[in-house]
Amino acid sequence: MALARRVTRAEALGEQVVAALRSDILTGDLPPGHLLVEAALAESFGVSRGPVRDALRTLAGEGLIAASGRSYRVVGLDRQDLRDLFALRELLEVAAAQQCAAENPEGLRQEAEAALEDMRTAAEAGNTDAFATADAAFHSAFFTSCGNRRLLAVWEQQVPTFTELFRLTTALDEPLSRSVDWHRQMLDTVYGGDPEAIAAEVRKLVVGGEEQIVTAQHDLLEQRRA
Repeated sequence: MALARRVTRAEALGEQVVAALRSDILTGDLPPGHLLVEAALAESFGVSRGPVRDALRTLAGEGLIAASGRSYRVVGLDRQDLRDLFALRELLEVAAAQQCAAENPEGLRQEAEAALEDMRTAAEAGNTDAFATADAAFHSAFFTSCGNRRLLAVWEQQVPTFTELFRLTTALDEPLSRSVDWHRQMLDTVYGGDPEAIAAEVRKLVVGGEEQIVTAQHDLLEQRRA
C-alpha cells in the first residue's frame, strides 16, 4: 500500500496529496473498501489535516471514494465504472467537438495545435508522463473552446481521473507517434465541420482509448492481487 511518502512545498499540498491518493486508487495500491482516515493520512504524508481533508473531498467528488462515518472508503473504478466513464466522455466530447467546429474553430486551433505539438515532442523524447499530460490538454481544448460552460464544468470534474488513466497506460502505446497521428486525424476532421464525420472520428478515438485502458487497468489490478 503506497502511502509512506512525503510531499514538498513546491505546489499546493492538497493537490499533491490528491494526486498521490488518486494514483494509488487507480493502480489498486489502495483497493476498494480500504478505509481512509484523515489523521493517519496526514501523518503518512507529513502534512496537517487541512490538505488531506481537501484531497478527500476532491476524490469524493470524483466518485473514487465515499463517506463512511467520519472517514472515507475507497470505491475505485471497476470495469463497469470505466465503461460508464468512457460512455460519458464520448457523449461530452462529441458535443464539444461539434460545437467547436460550428462556432469557434480558430479558438480550438490555437489550443489543440499547441497540445498536439507537445504530444509530438513528448513522443519523440519517449516521455510518457509528458505525453499523458499533453493528451489530456488536447481533449480539454474542445471543452475550453466550445463556449458551453456546462460541458466544461462536467469535463473538469472528470479530467483528473482521465489524466491519471492516460498516465498509467500511455507507456503501452507503441509507438507513441501512432497516437499522435490518430489525434491529428481527429482534429482535421473537426476542422472539416461535418457533424456526422466529427462524431464518428471522436467515437473511434475514444473507444480505442477505452479498450486499451480497460485492458491495462484490469491487468494491473490482477498483478496487484497476485
